[in-house]
Amino acid sequence: MKKSQSNQDRIYQILLDNIKKGVYPQSQVMPSLRDLAKQLYSTPGTVRHALLKLQNDGFVTARRGSGYYVNKEFGGNKNNVLILERLTGQKHLFSSFINEFYSNFQQYPEYSIYLEDILRYQEQSEKLAARLKVYAKNLDAIFCNGEEMRILPTEVIAELHKHTKLYYYYRARHNAVTAGIPGVGTDWNHGQYIAIQHLIACGCRRILLCLLDFSRYDGAAAAVRDSGEDVTLIYAKHDDDFLKKMKTEKFDAIFCFQDYTAIKGIHRLRQLGYKIPGDIAVVGYYNTPWSTHPDCPITSVNICEEEMIRRIVDMFTGKREEEQILLLPKLEIRASTSEYKKNHERSCHETEINTKP
Repeated sequence: MKKSQSNQDRIYQILLDNIKKGVYPQSQVMPSLRDLAKQLYSTPGTVRHALLKLQNDGFVTARRGSGYYVNKEFGGNKNNVLILERLTGQKHLFSSFINEFYSNFQQYPEYSIYLEDILRYQEQSEKLAARLKVYAKNLDAIFCNGEEMRILPTEVIAELHKHTKLYYYYRARHNAVTAGIPGVGTDWNHGQYIAIQHLIACGCRRILLCLLDFSRYDGAAAAVRDSGEDVTLIYAKHDDDFLKKMKTEKFDAIFCFQDYTAIKGIHRLRQLGYKIPGDIAVVGYYNTPWSTHPDCPITSVNICEEEMIRRIVDMFTGKREEEQILLLPKLEIRASTSEYKKNHERSCHETEINTKP
């Protein structure tokens, strides 16, 4: 069994090397199983297993009744860039990055953009590292969602950077920063800070937070401290805990790490008898298209994807010096907090009138 597996790996490597060298041209059919077996002193069955592995790794495609064709992907010609991003699952959060890359590269038509779904490798960091090492020498750059770079060891990132330009965006993970990779991340603490600061300015004093992806709340705590107001932050550990606390806690605002969670919160608040927008202030995160829903436009933290991607593309093309940047988010204010502020100010004014002698 070990001998057969070893032979299969040998065949796989030979075929892969031939693909990289152009022995088997891109978009062209490869020799038949029988011919390959004869050339490689093996059996059609072993060659078939090696080809299936090549197909699984994205190097070839099987066409029924025709044979195996070399994919037109990351060949010997340059002017190729690769984007490692989530192409499935939570596309509402990450598709905007892809759109911005295509928009920025419109002025550089000489480059071909290739996409790789990073979710395929969540539990297979070694497979991702091996695949990127194969591609790196034939790529001008790899742009990677920094959140997902956590699965790659620092030494692997540094090694890839020797063969091609490498950039991160969205989140500045420790391994990428340590390896000296340039990129643009978003300042999560500042995003928390401006959201809580805004809620306090609206008159909110008991704020329920559902920041599922944060292990720390430094930005939120700093906003409370700097305000000088008597403000209480109520933390929810996860979605269920958040929805439970909406029934058991007293609060006048909610701040959610995703617009999607904020929308679920609005639905629950309405079920509990609150008028939204109006009775409770609501802030979301990411400024996704959901935040502009006409039913209840949501104030949301904008991580500024347009500027983020423009900056790293400018680094790649030499328009900007390569560096590691934290981009400050901005707050997009909409009815979910502005209506609460109006109600709060009206209530305070009426109270003031009623208490005058």
